[in-house]
Amino acid sequence: MKSASLMFINFRKLIQCILLSILVQKCSALLFQPTREVYVQPEKIGFKPEKVSLKMKDGTSIKVWIFKPSGEKPKATILQFHGNGENMSSHYLSLVWLVKNGYELVTWDYRGYGESGGEPDKGSAIEDSKEVLKFQQSRAKNAGIPWVVYGQSLGGAIGLFSVSELENKDGIALVVGDGTFAYYSHVAKAVAERVSFFPMDHIVGFFFSDSYSPGDTIDKISPVKLLIVHGTADEIVSFPNGMELFQKAKDPKIFWEIKGAGHLDWMDMGRSNGAKKFQKYLDELISHWNS
Repeated sequence: MKSASLMFINFRKLIQCILLSILVQKCSALLFQPTREVYVQPEKIGFKPEKVSLKMKDGTSIKVWIFKPSGEKPKATILQFHGNGENMSSHYLSLVWLVKNGYELVTWDYRGYGESGGEPDKGSAIEDSKEVLKFQQSRAKNAGIPWVVYGQSLGGAIGLFSVSELENKDGIALVVGDGTFAYYSHVAKAVAERVSFFPMDHIVGFFFSDSYSPGDTIDKISPVKLLIVHGTADEIVSFPNGMELFQKAKDPKIFWEIKGAGHLDWMDMGRSNGAKKFQKYLDELISHWNS
């Protein structure tokens, strides 16, 4: 009986270890889900972005698209940090409508996404982000216009952390975190709650690394203005994650609660009332910046 009992305990531990391994791998895979496919060619919808290759410190090539408004000096330039799936050839659609309203859009692919080289991981994404931020800052300074950092979902976490680490934040008029979060472990725990059972969700959250989490550094974005936006019906990154991030930030900060909105769907490619509200807010901010 003792031997049988011991075998049962060992078998149970083995099953728990297997389940834990699966869940951790599943949650880790949620961070980066790159593809190489081109989803929507900008030229097919009337845009002709300048396509740039930036060489990182280790020689890895990172691809950047620059969408410029036609026939006019941009009001400001917006640097997009896109979400974790697909690549910039689908994500640029969420913000490119602003180009027709006088803004420049700069978007880029993390390592392993689209035509960017290398393989994705948090550490490399942060280091590359700092290089891209400096690239954008230099461009904005040379053009004599302010710039905005717009981070979506995982891109929000990466972008906000990277901005907070910048010693020189000159020229940044606004930082936006859209559908994003404070800590990686908290998102992992929420995902595990949907695909497993107690106490596996707590175990996954405990073992999921919070390195480079913006919740630890977001207070350093101040005195740059910060806007956090979150849909109340977001099933990917739940609403409390956005609230937690906002609470850890310092003034000047604003929180937009988008009632009934899901994950990053509130702008509807510029057609929604929320998008019109954002453009009005941006226009007024840039007008005051330039006055």
